Amino acid sequence: MISNQLSITYCGEAGDGEMALASIIDLKPDIILTDIKMPFMDGVAFSKEARKILPNVRIIYISGFDEFEYAKAGIQVQIDDYLLKPIKPHDLKESLEKIVSMLDKQKEVLEEQTPKMDIILDLKRNHLLNGLFKGELALADALKKTEEIGCSFIGKKIAVLLARSKYKHNFDDYTQFGKELNIFFQNDSRLLYSSSSSRFIKFLILSDTKKEVLSTAYQVSQILIHEFKNEETGSMTVSIGSVVDRMSEIPLSFEIAKTQLTSSPFSQHQKVISYEDRQNTKDKLIGPPIDIDIQKELVELTIENQTELVNKLLTIQETPEQTVMYRFFILVELKNIAQKKEEFPEEVIQNLSDLRHLVLLANDYQLYQETLERFIHYFIQLKISPSINRHNKLIDHAIQFIDKNFTNPDISLNMVAEEVALSPSHFSTIFSQSMGKTFIDYLTEQRINHAKRLLTETNLRLTEITMRIGYNDPNYFSFLFKKKQGMSPSEYRQKTN
Repeated sequence: MISNQLSITYCGEAGDGEMALASIIDLKPDIILTDIKMPFMDGVAFSKEARKILPNVRIIYISGFDEFEYAKAGIQVQIDDYLLKPIKPHDLKESLEKIVSMLDKQKEVLEEQTPKMDIILDLKRNHLLNGLFKGELALADALKKTEEIGCSFIGKKIAVLLARSKYKHNFDDYTQFGKELNIFFQNDSRLLYSSSSSRFIKFLILSDTKKEVLSTAYQVSQILIHEFKNEETGSMTVSIGSVVDRMSEIPLSFEIAKTQLTSSPFSQHQKVISYEDRQNTKDKLIGPPIDIDIQKELVELTIENQTELVNKLLTIQETPEQTVMYRFFILVELKNIAQKKEEFPEEVIQNLSDLRHLVLLANDYQLYQETLERFIHYFIQLKISPSINRHNKLIDHAIQFIDKNFTNPDISLNMVAEEVALSPSHFSTIFSQSMGKTFIDYLTEQRINHAKRLLTETNLRLTEITMRIGYNDPNYFSFLFKKKQGMSPSEYRQKTN
């Protein structure tokens, strides 16, 4: 009767304080009426614990005349009213009316403040996400800011998810869309998201395992695609970047997700684009987000046009960032195609299986070019000279040995030949035929490339760099460097810095 008059709903009861405490976790009531004297846990102890779970819950004590000490304790817990037994209906109604009125006023104030608070929070999240995506936040600052909004990156796997945002044109659109996102995602501690962007809806997904991250990403994708579809915009396109292990790798996941979403071959035909799905798909070829059919190019590959293909794959894009991502996806696609060929050396494919190594190759023009030439050379071998395939593992063993030991000043053709159990002359012939360059040319390339990294990333003196890359004479190193790069080491350092 009273519940109908006051527009309140009875949601449950419990026989003692312990049972009540377990119930309110699920029920989350606005008002609790509790007897002071109860078995196992009295009303005062229950109220203290209830306040920890529901800080804003209103509490009414029910007590007998002889429980004045309990009543004083109730004041310390900040109860809202105190009713004496036997309870009269009029007194109970009056107490509930007072509390319902108080809750209604709080709700009005909260409804006025919530949109503003939501907008401010979303702007903060957007600023934080932008900093993480660009790699501009120091680790300590990032951890502090994520903890402030209820997220923890410690020990988590992470992936970036982006959705194409088409219909937000003004401030009201941002506000409305943010409200809709909050309905689905506000209480999910695995997600950090923002809609305050004219380009993308941004999500950062965190969980303990890669499998859980992907599962959550697909759940979010389905909600975005099916719940946010309307006649004006149609369904959304969602892009999921790579799953990474460190906060410092978030920019990589973001760049992958962004490139997939903004590249027409993908976004025109797929609603959910997942980098990890592409890596796991071996039975069918899914085109990369690049305007070149690599599979077709390799089918038509010959000795005569291999240089033309390399140059095509070296094409510079509109921005440095787009160039790096173009190279990245070229390498990924070459690896995917190579995996389908049983004759292709497994060791070569494994070199492109590590995400960080792929990024390193994509950022270094010389290394990227060498990798392209090496892959294309193998593809030509598979087409025109199957008999050479038996040497692939041997050559790859030699390459791994050279790459590991090129800083050793004593490394030589004889040493590598001995490592692969061939005579020096036999090894020299096989190496030149397989690699399209001599052993000494390959060794020099590795040393010069390492020198370029040291010149760019360190302040080491020329003498120290000479020793670190396997040479003993700085003058000889300077001569070789200028011959290969067209400038001296000092000029190269000045130019790159």
